[in-house]
Amino acid sequence: MKFHNLSHLAWLIPLMLIGLLAQQLSVYYGIARTFERGQHHTANITDFRIKQIAAQTNGYVDLQFVDEAGNDVRQRLTLHVQHASRLIGQNQVEIRYLPDTAYDIVITKTYEYHRNTVRVNMSVIGLSLLVLFPICIWASRFAIRRNIDAKEGRYEPELEYLNKPA
Repeated sequence: MKFHNLSHLAWLIPLMLIGLLAQQLSVYYGIARTFERGQHHTANITDFRIKQIAAQTNGYVDLQFVDEAGNDVRQRLTLHVQHASRLIGQNQVEIRYLPDTAYDIVITKTYEYHRNTVRVNMSVIGLSLLVLFPICIWASRFAIRRNIDAKEGRYEPELEYLNKPA
């Protein structure tokens, strides 16, 4: 396999970004659906921690409430530090609850910020795709041209080794 054939692998980056975009769209529509259709509850905060160390800035909140069916629901939500900081000093929080969904609890106080964060993520991914598609097209055309040139004998790559054995 020739080195220039590897330039076709550049298409893996946009494919991964498309997968990430699909995940962010799932989050966006999941939290919007729970916020719009979910049952309104007041949840007790039973535990709350924020980790602010160099490599990790997130926190979690443990919520406890009784749903409309009378079930005691306890759930831990992991939150980004900006979301978690809005809950400092509170014992109760308003939530929307839609059972049996991927995003079954949405904290109403952090919903707008969460939704806007997901929108920014989707925008950055979209911009990255706009930049990467032309680069990937160029890389594929480059590989195809090199293959044609090599088959016709116009191009024979010379590989230079930095540390040649003596």
